[in-house]
Amino acid sequence: MLFLLALFMVFMFFPYLVLPVIIFLGIGFLFLLPYVFVFNSLYNVVTIPWQILKIAFDSRVRKNHSLEHATINVLEERYGRRLQAGGLAHSNGFSLQGPDLPPPYEVMSAVKEGHFRMINGEKNLAIHPRCGTSIAAANFLFSLLFIVVLFSSHHFSILNVIAAFLLANVLANPFGRILQRFFTTYSAVDDVVIQDIYIQSSNYGFPFTIIINPNRSYFIKTYQSN
Repeated sequence: MLFLLALFMVFMFFPYLVLPVIIFLGIGFLFLLPYVFVFNSLYNVVTIPWQILKIAFDSRVRKNHSLEHATINVLEERYGRRLQAGGLAHSNGFSLQGPDLPPPYEVMSAVKEGHFRMINGEKNLAIHPRCGTSIAAANFLFSLLFIVVLFSSHHFSILNVIAAFLLANVLANPFGRILQRFFTTYSAVDDVVIQDIYIQSSNYGFPFTIIINPNRSYFIKTYQSN
């Protein structure tokens, strides 16, 4: 703390020293940038498939993931627009958060409608284009393509990064849907029982509601019947 305070005082009284420091940090950043890209790409190539496989082997999470998507799809059908809302599936239910979410009784209505429609054959409700799986797919493809391009060309360049980024974005949507359909969702939800909906606190421990954060947060509890 004292070091930062002393550094602030030096820059305050000798502002001309700021420019050399900025130049030094900028050069250091440019020097480390290729290594950061390589490390991040290798990390994504290893960890993202592992995360997908963990979901793939848990049928409860996959079914709740399907219900989460179905709920958002139904709500977006009702409102006729894209909603700022997201969710996360668990083994005992799923959560929904976002400023566009309606009151809990309407969310629960959408949950039950999505559940009913999937049981009656509308399996496509289990897929959502803005799912986190699609984002993970884009990151994985970018990382994989970047590594392939890097090792095939034997040098790092901005053109390599741009080429990998563009190709990954073209392939991310269909690849993400494939991952959703076969690995992260399971549309056979006949044995899933919707138990209740709970309002989750969004005041982050403060004893008052934060007006500037209008997000609504719900947890929909489910269980699998025998």
